[in-house]
Amino acid sequence: MEIAAILSDYDGTLCPTSSVKTREKNTIPEILSNILWDLSEKIPICIISSKDFGFLHNRTKFANIVSCMLGVETLLLKRHVKWTTTTSNSALTSIIDCNNSDCIIDYHMQVENDILLHHNSRILDCLANDILLNFKDVSIDRKYISNNQILAGITIDWRHLQDWESFKKTSEPLLKEAIEKQQKLSFNGNTLYTQTYATHPFIDVYAVKCDKGMAFDSIASEISYVKGKEHKIIMYLGDSENDNPAFRRADVSIGVLSDDRLNPKLDCEYAVSFDNLSIFLKKLLDNDLVFSDDLLLDDNQIMTFRLPANQS
Repeated sequence: MEIAAILSDYDGTLCPTSSVKTREKNTIPEILSNILWDLSEKIPICIISSKDFGFLHNRTKFANIVSCMLGVETLLLKRHVKWTTTTSNSALTSIIDCNNSDCIIDYHMQVENDILLHHNSRILDCLANDILLNFKDVSIDRKYISNNQILAGITIDWRHLQDWESFKKTSEPLLKEAIEKQQKLSFNGNTLYTQTYATHPFIDVYAVKCDKGMAFDSIASEISYVKGKEHKIIMYLGDSENDNPAFRRADVSIGVLSDDRLNPKLDCEYAVSFDNLSIFLKKLLDNDLVFSDDLLLDDNQIMTFRLPANQS
């Protein structure tokens, strides 16, 4: 089957999962980035992430569409220009710089109710401040809508702790209680939306209902416009439970395993280690985007992927 588009999570999928306190490490390895740029010359490469556009923009300039904060905001982007200058000693790759707003062709919000969004944004801000005051070991990543900087989501993060597994057992229930307390203040019964994880060391909270299935649908409706052709086969890459709604919509679903301490229940058909992701995508590119199980074999014809635990 020929892949017509690749949709992918960012953090933990295209780059190793790292904490808010080490944001500079949240970048895609150069080899993988180059393959994604090459793929984007042939098919749409789109990002579905819990991050906001301010974080994603400079890290994913190969992407045609970026859906931020589990689909709260989806942005259709101009094509970024990349070129390589070769000298006698080296090759230098450059990308034209731009402001966040310069490359946005169009965007839409999952929820158009401005009163709801503004009210729940204030609740989110109060929640973030309350947690920072009462939980000294966590960090807060605040996520904003691109055009007006309204707070639309936060991540409560303890990945920087050496023993974050113990913190998850002892303190995550208390964090959930703090979130529940703020839920009662949400606008007109439209509560904050909370995304929890079985083994990942963070919790996401959003101003409005959202998930990556909604984001997937938003992007799928735009793909024919981006490339001027009808939808064919869509591949989705992800690494956590919040990717499951997108996995279930994809024609080819591949989980990416990047941390041995994590054991998420993924509703995907295949899984590949993070170290082998660039190898697999390069094989897909060299195979003219025709996907088959054989692409997930190494040179010795040994499978380089395993099914998730819940699929075995």
